[in-house]
Amino acid sequence: MKQLWEVGSEFDWSNDFISPVRGTANLPSNYELFSTGCASLFGLEKILNHKPDRKLKLHLPCFFCMEAASKLKKAFDICWYRDLPNQKYPDFETLKACSGDLVLVVNLFGVKSAQVWQDWSKANREVILVEDHSHDPFSTWSLQSQADYAMASLRKTLPIPDGAIIWSGKNLSLPKASESESDGAYKRLSAMLLKRAYLNGGNVSKDTYRQLEVESQDSLDKIENDKVSAFSENVLSSLDIKEFRRRREANIEHFLHLTLSEQEEDWQPLFYSWEDGSVPFNSIIICRNREIRDCLRKYLISKNIFPPIHWPQPHNGMTSDDLEAIDLSNRILTIPTDQRYCLDDVSRVVNIIKEFFTTREMNSSIYANSQ
Repeated sequence: MKQLWEVGSEFDWSNDFISPVRGTANLPSNYELFSTGCASLFGLEKILNHKPDRKLKLHLPCFFCMEAASKLKKAFDICWYRDLPNQKYPDFETLKACSGDLVLVVNLFGVKSAQVWQDWSKANREVILVEDHSHDPFSTWSLQSQADYAMASLRKTLPIPDGAIIWSGKNLSLPKASESESDGAYKRLSAMLLKRAYLNGGNVSKDTYRQLEVESQDSLDKIENDKVSAFSENVLSSLDIKEFRRRREANIEHFLHLTLSEQEEDWQPLFYSWEDGSVPFNSIIICRNREIRDCLRKYLISKNIFPPIHWPQPHNGMTSDDLEAIDLSNRILTIPTDQRYCLDDVSRVVNIIKEFFTTREMNSSIYANSQ
């Protein structure tokens, strides 16, 4: 059977993901697992909020997943501070946190710095600092976290159907998940297995596993305090995470090497470097305007490359109202270059991106000459 070439979208499952050496997942000494990242934060709210008649304030960066913000709004009073992926440091003048408030620090795309937040936290000890390491759960920053709490949605970077981890850099009490598991995780696992069969050339309809992915996401979106699935919990310690990180970093470095050789006016990489001990989430680009971004995305999808947008804003009415964050959300595009792919795959993706812009320039030239 001929294997299909496809880049992006949800993870599939392969036994090749298992490490021959057990224990490659460098996990904190004390942690709890939930089904989703939001569920871990809902659990945290339950142990920190001693006044059920009021909501705790949760300060989120203005560049954030609005879908997650909408969920968190059910349990928290949401406030915004300015932290943008194209700026090295957050604007602390916009962070108006008071004693007892929670501040969610997001290591956006895995390329942010820990030191500035460690310094801020020392000067604001009465504020509860919660780090979100979803884009790089096993970075040096994450593993050496000094925050009150730290969490990560593991399924963003690992091939598991669900799973989020929460721990405390200060050994504080941790929230506990309920005993119930979401059926969404097992629908997602079924979708992952069927996707692998599809990619291997099996007689599986893409619509079948895509429908399961949609149904699983609907179920996971409704979770408030569910524990992680038995599959994700038990397979986590066997995943070859060190190799995942090595391949991901090599792919992103290759992407940058291929794209930086040419000066592009219509798009550029969001970042060019990162700190030692960090591995970026994926290759992220910023287009000159929304029209270019949307046309490029449509073209890539036609070539079996499925680039997500992190993150649309506004989304279903939810927005930080930060004009620069909204502008970036309209121009940003995530190019999947994670551990599922090899350097040849990355080269092929870059060639297709260049093909799009070459064709676009030719069409623009023809149109201009015809006027």
